[in-house]
Amino acid sequence: MRRIMFIIAVLCSINLINAQSLVVTGDTYFTGLPIDQISHHLDVKNIANKGINVVCQKTYLSSPSTLPNWAGASYCFAGNCYSSSSTSPSSTALLGAGQSFSYANNDLDAFSGYYDPASTAGVTTVEYCFYDEINPSDNSCVIITYDVSSTSSLNEINKMMSDFYPNPVQEMVYVDYYLNKPAELIVMDILGNKVNEMNLSARGTQKLDVSDFAKGIYFGNLIVNNETVTIKKIIVR
Repeated sequence: MRRIMFIIAVLCSINLINAQSLVVTGDTYFTGLPIDQISHHLDVKNIANKGINVVCQKTYLSSPSTLPNWAGASYCFAGNCYSSSSTSPSSTALLGAGQSFSYANNDLDAFSGYYDPASTAGVTTVEYCFYDEINPSDNSCVIITYDVSSTSSLNEINKMMSDFYPNPVQEMVYVDYYLNKPAELIVMDILGNKVNEMNLSARGTQKLDVSDFAKGIYFGNLIVNNETVTIKKIIVR
């Protein structure tokens, strides 16, 4: 009986030794256009009964071969920011027992991640590990996936602006838009002549009066950062 109790005590001790003090939470999968910069945040909580000097370290697991050296994943933590090429450990930040670093709470030491694809389509995976400065084995790691492949880009583009409705149209036509940055909507006739233009931002529904347009086919061009990202057809009768 004593031997059994001794074995149980040893196993419990091992579990306590291997228990992780840090818990990292936040979204880990992101999609976007090759022209967009992706930003996100992670919360780090200390569930131990003592304060910990927390360090963050980034490791690239995969990235497109055509991604420029200056582009990719960068981050800010513990009051400092680190470029996409930096893979050295960050500076430390003291996290009290039971406390969290959270961007939502405006913590200066909170983690913010960024990804600049530099117009490069593809999937990049990055591992961020947070650990105790004096005990690196006491760590918590997350893998972040940035997906700006052609498939996800097409899906994101289609989400940015709906088709025009009703279509065909005689007088008033509408289009819904969902944007994360300012854009222009330029309407052209079939010969490429500009017949209308308007500025869009955030999300909403744009109304367009086509009662003075000649019958025919027109195209609504959504322009972001001086690039045409999608084109929708309007038929005026």
